Amino acid sequence: MRALRLLRATLRQLGVSDVNMEEGSLRCDANISLRPRGSEQLGVKTELKNMNSFRFIERGIDAEIARQEKLIGAGEAVVQETLHYDPASGAITSLRSKEEAHDYRYFPEPDLLPVAIDEAMVAAAREAMPELPAQRAERYRLELELNADSAQRLAFQGELADYFDAALAARPDPSAPVQVLANWILGDLAARLGEDDDPADSLVAPEALAALAGLVAAKRVSVGAGRQVLDKLVAEGGEPLAIVDAEGLAALGGEDELGPIVAAALAANADAAERVRAGNEKAIGPIVGAVMRETKGRADGTEVTRLVHEQLGI
Repeated sequence: MRALRLLRATLRQLGVSDVNMEEGSLRCDANISLRPRGSEQLGVKTELKNMNSFRFIERGIDAEIARQEKLIGAGEAVVQETLHYDPASGAITSLRSKEEAHDYRYFPEPDLLPVAIDEAMVAAAREAMPELPAQRAERYRLELELNADSAQRLAFQGELADYFDAALAARPDPSAPVQVLANWILGDLAARLGEDDDPADSLVAPEALAALAGLVAAKRVSVGAGRQVLDKLVAEGGEPLAIVDAEGLAALGGEDELGPIVAAALAANADAAERVRAGNEKAIGPIVGAVMRETKGRADGTEVTRLVHEQLGI
């Protein structure tokens, strides 16, 4: 629901969160209507009232869409009415019918005076506005060369974008690819946090994540070991390099360290080794897996593959 993500991102930039909504600071209504593909006639509109959580808005809309789809599929009519969504049961119940379109009309408020908006007011409002999600996504894509999906996901989740900006500023190597940092935030970090958790509230400081991404990019730590470090950061916080040293997670590389381990993996997986030698590159999986298990994920996968090819003479 792109519109809902945009609403959430915009409100959060203005300081409104699910907590504010649940306290009653803000409530939301949603109007839903379905139109069968190819039909020129607009569908009948229903209205979900007084929802106080972004999560409940999304679930309520999904539930009402499913209800209308079922009615339309059965050849029944959708009634124009106001509805209530119960987040505990997922049920939708009718509050009151609105049989005519004029029931949705606006009423003039006699106590409100007309306001003349001049150019100075418009300019002041523009100046006070924060960077909007669409603008932020465009900046990430053009200036930082993030791919379109990463730029969109970051920009439309303001808390992730703020965290990304802080980590970006703390990178130990400013020339390192920015996309790698975005991938760690959107992938591994987001997967370890709750759906609506702000990473800034976690124990993983932006500086720590930037340092971890730098260690992996420099191949001082393998991707698998980097994820172990991230698990530790999420649980306890800390500094990535100190965790690497304490847990013995520094990357293994070079023929002296990895050569004998690769040779043992080839001997233990002789059938797979023969298939690789015959040109079946997919058969290398068990061999690389054996090396990773033996090194507890500390080996660099690219180096392991190179050594396998070298020892097989291909």
